[in-house]
Amino acid sequence: MNEQQLKQFLYIAKFQNISKAAKKLFMSQQTLSQSLQNFEKELGVALFIRNKNGVVLTEVGRKILPQSELLLNHIEEYFNFVKEQIKTNNSRTTIAIEEECLLTSIPSDLMLYAANANIDLHVENSLGLCLNALADKSINIAYCYRPAELYNFSYIPVVKEVPIVMLSEHHPLVAKETLTIADIKNEGLLLPKFNYSSFTNSLVKAYAKESAYPIYAFESPDIATLIQMVRSNVGIKISPTYALEHFSLDGIVIRPLKTENFLIEVGFLINSYQDLNANEIHFINLLLSHYNSELSIISEDNENTLEHY
Repeated sequence: MNEQQLKQFLYIAKFQNISKAAKKLFMSQQTLSQSLQNFEKELGVALFIRNKNGVVLTEVGRKILPQSELLLNHIEEYFNFVKEQIKTNNSRTTIAIEEECLLTSIPSDLMLYAANANIDLHVENSLGLCLNALADKSINIAYCYRPAELYNFSYIPVVKEVPIVMLSEHHPLVAKETLTIADIKNEGLLLPKFNYSSFTNSLVKAYAKESAYPIYAFESPDIATLIQMVRSNVGIKISPTYALEHFSLDGIVIRPLKTENFLIEVGFLINSYQDLNANEIHFINLLLSHYNSELSIISEDNENTLEHY
């Protein structure tokens, strides 16, 4: 039994005439008659009695008619639902990306995947703009530095690591193998605009333990400019290690920053887990896999990686 057989049965019952039903179904009377015979044979019971005026339902036919109508409605609803899901998954989706995160922590093959999977990576030059886009629901996902507060969003952590310090090769601190906040507290910092981020919050707290406050030498979302300024010894840059592979380090020395409870955290903020489509989930999983995340990779049945606030 299939959808077409059910539909044909209902049309014949409605018009009580195979010829009229065939016209409405855009098929020949002979084909419809043969299909009805096959349906009755499959069920093992006659559904109609033939007479000179057409056909009338048998007792069994009358009894199964309401359930047949209900079943056909359910089948049609199911196929409409499937079509809607396919349409949703094939439509373009937008993920807001904080500018530094796009350049430094999303590998080029994932950018290519996004382009082929109808995912637009929309670059925002600040965390605040990512949060605004989530709040007004113009997007469902943002990839950014973890905010100091998550508000009503859910958070999927991707990268969480101790930062490093980038110095000009001519800077006197290169003589040290490891640096602390005490070593750098009087140095000018070259920073992107980490407004409302966990980075800013953690940095201020780390400096406060040394009775100091970060000195900003220059702020810019253009990471290449900041790197050049480090090379020119204008200031120092605190950075995650994953950013190093994207830039030339000629004239630059890297030193680990030894500090307590100061981590750089990057991940996905989402409005609604239930609204994620298949492409979005796959993109998140690919990035988690890229960083060999110890967290459970999310699936349609797993929300273990999410932080809810």
